[in-house]
Amino acid sequence: MTVQDSGPKPIIHAEALSKWYGEVIGLNNFALRVTPGITGIVGPNGSGKSTFFKLVLGLIKPNAGSITVLGQRPWKNPDLHSSIGFCPDYESLPADSTGREYLTLIGKLHMMHGTALSKRIQETVRLVDMGKALDRKTEGYSKGMKQRMKIAGALLHDPELLILDEPLSGTDPLVRKDLMDLIKRLHKEHGHDIIVSSHVLFEIERMTHNVALVYMGRAVASGDISEIRNLMDRHPHNIVIEGERITALAKLLLDQDYAVSVSFNDNKNSVTVQVSRPDDFFNGLPSLIDRGQCSVSKMYSLDDNLEAVFKYLVGR
Repeated sequence: MTVQDSGPKPIIHAEALSKWYGEVIGLNNFALRVTPGITGIVGPNGSGKSTFFKLVLGLIKPNAGSITVLGQRPWKNPDLHSSIGFCPDYESLPADSTGREYLTLIGKLHMMHGTALSKRIQETVRLVDMGKALDRKTEGYSKGMKQRMKIAGALLHDPELLILDEPLSGTDPLVRKDLMDLIKRLHKEHGHDIIVSSHVLFEIERMTHNVALVYMGRAVASGDISEIRNLMDRHPHNIVIEGERITALAKLLLDQDYAVSVSFNDNKNSVTVQVSRPDDFFNGLPSLIDRGQCSVSKMYSLDDNLEAVFKYLVGR
């Protein structure tokens, strides 16, 4: 489902895009428009995010469908590579090199040399706040420092489009916040369009309102985060309620049109109710508890996670 289909000219446009590896499907009829700004790609491991990035980078050729990046087809298009910077999710820093040596190597791959390269390295490390560690061996870097240096490598040639694959993975909360602030600053103050992936929606929400949910090789929803949240809130929830006089509450719940089913668990003081409209359920529950003279000691949702939302959206 695409929440938002109109707007600025897309920097990436994928239509009916499919890629498979033998019998393994990477992307299946994938459709997505990425507009200028920061866009979050959210999905669990194995959802197709990495395959999508490889297609964007022109590293692999699609089996079907089409994709354009900055108005060009990426496959066998080396000229496009100078406009894209990529920060991978895997460890890519050579352990026996300093940060300066790593960035010098990256610069030479982009045909940068001499004074111009040295100046650009200084500008880039200052941008990511790694100037003090530039001449240290990367094997002594913390996780956050390694992520910053990888981002510096992706930024070195000043690309129009920056792709960051799981840049927050494995970092502690303080480092995560600093990296999120850096990513926002790279767009706001330096004009880079950015695609950032994560399997945690909350992280993406801290950086952008533009989100695409990817699951089982498909973009199952895309658009403004508020609309995505509305879709999530509408998916059926299985909610466990524990307490006293739960039988009376179960009878009252069965009369509500938002209750799809009500079933008792092994513990007779516990029921699982599936609701089609979670907001109506939570708003009406206090009144039902009062009418049934019940006492609720514990309540939790079995489906309060992205995996459940993805499955719901795929099945729509």
